[in-house]
Amino acid sequence: MTAKKNQALPNGNAKENVLQRVLQLPVVSSTCESLQRTYVSTKEAHPLVASVCEVYERGVQGAGALALKSVEPVVRKLEPQFTVANDLACRGLDHLEEKIPALQYPVDKLASELKDTISTPLQNAKSTLGNSVDKI
Repeated sequence: MTAKKNQALPNGNAKENVLQRVLQLPVVSSTCESLQRTYVSTKEAHPLVASVCEVYERGVQGAGALALKSVEPVVRKLEPQFTVANDLACRGLDHLEEKIPALQYPVDKLASELKDTISTPLQNAKSTLGNSVDKI
């Protein structure tokens, strides 16, 4: 497994965090990087889009800060339930990582292999249909 399973928390305890593990999966991290590059290049290429995006970004940051303050008491109260849910989710992620090896590959590699896997049968089908049409 490439994901770091035990991460040190600020208080010194080692605890698994399912969200961090998911973000560290190569397929997820490479997808996020690709989306970020596309977003940045779109903003650079289109100034009007960039100005609209900047307004939304500031709004999301403000809303996120407000939401964080609002839910903090609830999160503290439900921390034991969140811990149990996190542990269950980590076990589920362990199972997924074992059963789906594609999660350990960057999205570019998966797309390339998928393209090769699909194109060969399609080429064969095209060839077969072309030969059949010629005979008719």
